[in-house]
Amino acid sequence: MPAEVAQALRGALSQVVDAGTAKRVAGSFKLADGTPLAMGGKTGTGDNRIEAIGAGGRILSSKSINRTATFVFYIGDSHFGTLTAYVPGASAQNFKFTSALPVQVLKGMAPFLMPYLQPGSHTQCTPLVARQ
Repeated sequence: MPAEVAQALRGALSQVVDAGTAKRVAGSFKLADGTPLAMGGKTGTGDNRIEAIGAGGRILSSKSINRTATFVFYIGDSHFGTLTAYVPGASAQNFKFTSALPVQVLKGMAPFLMPYLQPGSHTQCTPLVARQ
């Protein structure tokens, strides 16, 4: 991938955290001095169904197959991950969660993950301000 494309993609993904559907996790990953780590990602929600459509676009029946919610993310320059909530089968119709669920889970995990993200010999994270 050309560096320019990667840079543009990283910028777009950072907007999802800074001002988009993953905004709730913005600022959750900070160094000991309070400097936020660069972060970005992409959210997605799936209410996956089989529907029978009648005349005029009317839904005749709807069967839930599963429900998913995912957040794919990066933290700093070297760390990335994926969190997915998944409910299989017909019981999925009893759930209404969105991609806000895995985003909130990641936010809750921040205190446990931060020791592994601190700059030093064992990581390669750089603060957001150091990259600018």
